[in-house]
Amino acid sequence: MKRLLFVVLLIGTGVLSAAEIPPVQKLLPAANAVKGFKLVPGSLIYAKGDDLSKIYDGGYELYTKNGVIDAARQMYQREKDYVEVTMHTMKSDKAAADFLSYWLKENKVKSASKSSGTTFFVVTKPNVTLYFVKRRYFGTVAAFYAEERAKKDVASFRDAISKLIVSR
Repeated sequence: MKRLLFVVLLIGTGVLSAAEIPPVQKLLPAANAVKGFKLVPGSLIYAKGDDLSKIYDGGYELYTKNGVIDAARQMYQREKDYVEVTMHTMKSDKAAADFLSYWLKENKVKSASKSSGTTFFVVTKPNVTLYFVKRRYFGTVAAFYAEERAKKDVASFRDAISKLIVSR
């Protein structure tokens, strides 16, 4: 009886769970990590391998070919402003850096910048999107509203995520 009670207590306190939260999903900022932004209910998606098609409606092979192991996406909302964060675990730090370089060329951006331990660049058309890497993680933060506010917010999300990526 004592053993059964112990197991029930462990399950009730969350020490035991049916499935461990993937590390990449833990990099998605919590509600209000960026002031005023709440999680959009039901918007969390985690995918691995061929299931990346749940995140990328077509073309997921580009991601797996370039070293994406898994990914997690979450939407955030502040009043009428929406931000979408997608984090990817890459097979290595080099694969992450190479994938950022691929997107740099695709978006015809001349160079990347560094801040908060990340290497990144921002594009503003068709919407404001920040691409960044830190260690073996590649991320995008897309904002769907006025450019000046959006540029500040995507940088704030990058900084919040950077703090969650543990240094070696």
